[in-house]
Amino acid sequence: MQTSNVRPYQRWRWGGDQIFHDTIIPASRTIPGTKIKNYRIDIREFLSFSNNAIVGEAIKEATKNLPDHLRLRFYTRGNGHFDFRADVIFEWLRTLNYLPGKRSFDQWYFPEETLALGGGDCEDLAFLFAALLMQSGISSYCVRVVLGSVQIHNSIGPKKTRKHDHAWVVYQKESGGWEIFDPLARVRYPNAVDQPKMETTEIEYVPVFVFNNDHLWLASTPEASVTTDSLQTYLNQRTFWKNFNPKFAAGVHNSIFDEALSEMGLWDRLFVKSVSLGIDVNTASYDPRDHFDSAYMAEGWARVQTHLATGNLTDFGLATHAIADFYAHSMYGEFAKLQPGSNSIIPFDPLVNPETQYGKPLLYDFSGLDLPDSILTPQDAAQHWNGKLISGQWFRWFAGYPNDLNSQRKDRQTLPDHDCLAVDAPTTDTVNHYFVKQGTYANQFSLRRQAAIDHIRKEYSVWPGR
Repeated sequence: MQTSNVRPYQRWRWGGDQIFHDTIIPASRTIPGTKIKNYRIDIREFLSFSNNAIVGEAIKEATKNLPDHLRLRFYTRGNGHFDFRADVIFEWLRTLNYLPGKRSFDQWYFPEETLALGGGDCEDLAFLFAALLMQSGISSYCVRVVLGSVQIHNSIGPKKTRKHDHAWVVYQKESGGWEIFDPLARVRYPNAVDQPKMETTEIEYVPVFVFNNDHLWLASTPEASVTTDSLQTYLNQRTFWKNFNPKFAAGVHNSIFDEALSEMGLWDRLFVKSVSLGIDVNTASYDPRDHFDSAYMAEGWARVQTHLATGNLTDFGLATHAIADFYAHSMYGEFAKLQPGSNSIIPFDPLVNPETQYGKPLLYDFSGLDLPDSILTPQDAAQHWNGKLISGQWFRWFAGYPNDLNSQRKDRQTLPDHDCLAVDAPTTDTVNHYFVKQGTYANQFSLRRQAAIDHIRKEYSVWPGR
């Protein structure tokens, strides 16, 4: 399940696709002792420093309240320690403010200036966060500042997609995948008012340029394809969100883990979220039993129970990720019994006979759905799976597949494709989706998301590692 309202972003190559040699932009600062105001600088200059004492002081501030064992984790090397550094620094951004202004790109602040002012706009905060990551000992190879756009997708309303230019940071985690860190999801907003949560909204981060202290790259995205050959021209053409409510950024980054595991300590919860992201990114080791794909229901629950029983936090992260995927990927949300007097489904109990937990017969109609490489017609395939709880097949050329399941592959390819059945996100672009055709997609997402939260919260309440 897409755990927050941020659309999956691993399809973009966040490390950069093509080195872009035009790194020069104008600056409009007055050179001290002169009247010279307009001159040129290199955009990489905002990140081109090392062992900066001012930024180093901010690192000390970020870590001073950590317990001794966590401070030791921050300043030493070990499995997960670099990821922990990124999380600690990101949380420290809560001490800074979002300071919107009418400055253009030729008046961006350097990290020391943002610290002195106690905040800045999206670019200023992105430069500072990247500088803090590198000052902490994270290699610049794993850090990029991104200039691109945030696209807002609504499942309802007259204008379903809106685009606003933005800046953020991506960090390459120890597991190999890139994670988005948007400073606006953490900093304070002195003049912001509360904004209601919008479950029908997703945001998508689309890069145009990415850079660190060594290089500037152009991304291979639809947004970048219409970019001119001049960085300055691109920056001049950017348009930003008018009447922006900054609390929106924080809301869309909240995940089901933040709701379900609100009683778990912050650093443990961040670790669980990191484990969840890692298993989605690591497609080379893909196993449908980890995600309840290809109708591996009993096998999936067996793994969940094994992981929960260890009391190990990594295993707990794997288990809760799988639980969320069960509700997102399987057809349980369609056939589950409803809570008495409520429009919410009863969470699945793997220790109870599954047949007693369905509110109606498990009958399917696969007409109009994609069945890649199926040896059966849609009608015959539906008949084959009637009476069994199913999920879509997920066979992708770039993903691995367990050898011990190859003998069942032909049978599982008689299932509809994953993208035709899964309810992973508030919206979908799949026109021939089972629930889009029925007109029930939005309701299915709401039901499944809440069931996943309830189920994970219950498992945490009895988890032996608590």
